[in-house]
Amino acid sequence: MKKLLVLFAAFSFSAAAASAQTTPVKAPHAQHQKGTKTAKTPEQRAEQKAKSLSQKLGLSASQTEQVRQLNLARFQEMQAKRTQVATAANKQQRHQEMKASKDRYEAQLKQILSAEQYTKYAQLQAEKQAKHKGQHQPRKARS
Repeated sequence: MKKLLVLFAAFSFSAAAASAQTTPVKAPHAQHQKGTKTAKTPEQRAEQKAKSLSQKLGLSASQTEQVRQLNLARFQEMQAKRTQVATAANKQQRHQEMKASKDRYEAQLKQILSAEQYTKYAQLQAEKQAKHKGQHQPRKARS
């Protein structure tokens, strides 16, 4: 009986030590958000983007509504594409589809905006892209 008790105690300690060494499970990429923000619906994202462009470019009410509709369609399409499984085989195809979708969006947006507004939009996008690239530059090796 004493041997059985010692064997049980040894097993308990080893099980406790083994469970203490397990790593916590990370949230899947799609669910991982910075802070406590929740994912926005395509409708919310379209509304926010339309408001932002309206303020930055000085859009009229009808232009704002057209931009909102255009963004809504784009965000719904993007959400549908995200649900598809990404594999290495179709990664390049998805990249080409996304580029074509962006080109269509830009062409439709150009029809909605005036020449001056579109020029300002293109400038804002270029600044945003430059800022984004600046943040993701690899660090220089320290000597």
